Amino acid sequence: MRLFLNVTTSLSILAVVFTSTFTNLAHASIPDLEANKDERALSNPSYILGQYWFRKLNGSRALIDFPPAYDYLKEALSYILPQTDLYNTTVEMTLLNSSQSNAFVIPGNHLFIYSDIMEMITSEDMLFGLLSHEVAHLDLRHYERQTKHSGEELQKTLVMLGAGIAAALAGAGSDATTALWLGGIANQAENTLTYSRNQELEADRRGREYLSNAGIAPEGMTKLFQAFFKQALGRPKLEFLSTHPLPNSRLSDSFSTDAKETILNNLTESNFDYFRATLLAYRAGLEDRPYTYLDQKIQNNDAKNFAKALFSYLVQSPERSLSFLGKLESRNQFTDYLQALSYTALGQTDEGISIINNQLDIAPRSILFSTLHAQLTQSKPINISSNYLYEQRLIWRANIQYFQSRSNLPMALNYRALLDFSQGKDKTAQYLIKRAESEAADNDKAAIKNTASWFKVIKEAEKQEDLDEEKGN
Repeated sequence: MRLFLNVTTSLSILAVVFTSTFTNLAHASIPDLEANKDERALSNPSYILGQYWFRKLNGSRALIDFPPAYDYLKEALSYILPQTDLYNTTVEMTLLNSSQSNAFVIPGNHLFIYSDIMEMITSEDMLFGLLSHEVAHLDLRHYERQTKHSGEELQKTLVMLGAGIAAALAGAGSDATTALWLGGIANQAENTLTYSRNQELEADRRGREYLSNAGIAPEGMTKLFQAFFKQALGRPKLEFLSTHPLPNSRLSDSFSTDAKETILNNLTESNFDYFRATLLAYRAGLEDRPYTYLDQKIQNNDAKNFAKALFSYLVQSPERSLSFLGKLESRNQFTDYLQALSYTALGQTDEGISIINNQLDIAPRSILFSTLHAQLTQSKPINISSNYLYEQRLIWRANIQYFQSRSNLPMALNYRALLDFSQGKDKTAQYLIKRAESEAADNDKAAIKNTASWFKVIKEAEKQEDLDEEKGN
């Protein structure tokens, strides 16, 4: 029996949600997404729209919540973003577990990658090809440009996303697989707001320019399209290609005879294999024989054992996780983070802390390991700020642990409210922050009030853009 099967939700629930969502949006005015180009300003309709759905999808149970994978992806993007007008901006990232192959972006500079697509992406240059293509969509403002001429398509997308999220959450219960179904709905909704084929080709060409300017050979994009083409032959529907030009037309447009030395040749410590292994470890949970699946999909022995260890940890078998980790010949952030988690799950906290301390000796201000250290020692996390949600989640969780250990319930509730709000659980977050306000000591009231004010500002901004504040709660 599969460990994470697709959720089937009552069609009657979906119909009710869809009807109510459509009623709310039918009279909604379409925002001018180019009204303000300040990336993270609440006066920017594009950012508000993107953040709204970004919060909802990050509350999905399909979320891949393994921080080293996000660290790797952030570093990979750092090679591409300086070649664009998005330099010095934050591109938020979400990794979702799904049996569909897709990657897409939504307004406000948000990037989504589904685990299944890593079956086809087998090398780092292919991943750079994918990232450069998706970043090009953001840099060229394709959503905004198309929506300006097709407001009706944006309404359709909002309807589909709203219906999918609300229906999935309504039927979630205790089923640990709700998010996979939600991921499929998100994928379907993304395809509703279709880029034109000309825009896809424009993103391909601009993406290759980024790669060349970054010193990365654009052949990775060619290899990417070749892999998609081969995979499409054996699948009834390959989601990444469903709204795109035919793979062979993109192949002919992307071939290059210019082979050259690239920065990838100098990345001797690249963790690409472990990034890929992370996503496939989650993806393995959709298979009847997960360990056999990983044997078939991963060639590198260390990466394969890491993937099996991560899958074992995810299914609450930390002993088996440590067994697989013991077979590794080399170690890195991915393996050490997982090993620390596995030791902790077994109650062997000292061993976990020892591994964390070794990492902190190398990078004392590492958010990944400093927040994990704070959680295990119930100490206050070091004062580090971040614009990335995955890092903020780590900081909030560490603060929850710290204030709980100090019996400071109001501040623990404050950080729990921030965590819930970031996952689209708005009603719960607002309840928690009201409770925190009513019980807070004088020296904590200002911080809690700031959180409450922030929630209010976000909800008012969403209301101005006709986003239904009741969806997904």
